[in-house]
Amino acid sequence: MTSNKIFKTYLLIFFLFISLSYHVDAKCEEITNGLRTDGNWNDNDNFYSFSGGNITFTLTDMPCGASTLLIQVVSQSGGGNFNVRTFTNNDLNVVKNIGVNVIADKQRLFRIQAKVDDFVNINCPNPSFSGELCYSKYVEPPDCKKERDIAIGVPIATAIIGVIGGILGVLIKQYFDSRNSPSTP
Repeated sequence: MTSNKIFKTYLLIFFLFISLSYHVDAKCEEITNGLRTDGNWNDNDNFYSFSGGNITFTLTDMPCGASTLLIQVVSQSGGGNFNVRTFTNNDLNVVKNIGVNVIADKQRLFRIQAKVDDFVNINCPNPSFSGELCYSKYVEPPDCKKERDIAIGVPIATAIIGVIGGILGVLIKQYFDSRNSPSTP
């Protein structure tokens, strides 16, 4: 009885690990985005495929002369849990959440927008920032139509082959029985 409970526990743990490993596919990539020179939010059209959860950003390069950089994440379909995050020179190489418990329902895409809060101090013609963006990558669910067709078609084909084999077996047996039996007067 005890071994049965232990087996069930290990079986549940096994399926838990399988389900967790299927849903989480984290991706980190180095990004560099340019900033607008008029102090407004930049128009970055790089969309990242995203399944939901947390989005983190590690600022590695601050725009030249800037002391405060504002970064926000914008999903293609709107969505929530995106707030403006403030980065300063003290936040260089520090991992910060820029999206927390984000739920991506319909369009699983997001992009980064940024602007410098103190734009008058910028001392280069093309300001930009760089960093490492980490998020859970969206993985398309498998198309199960082919597997479903096989799961339905194979038993039907097996049944048809079995019926045909049974009928042929009976006919062959009757044929040999009629050949081997003595003829009646």
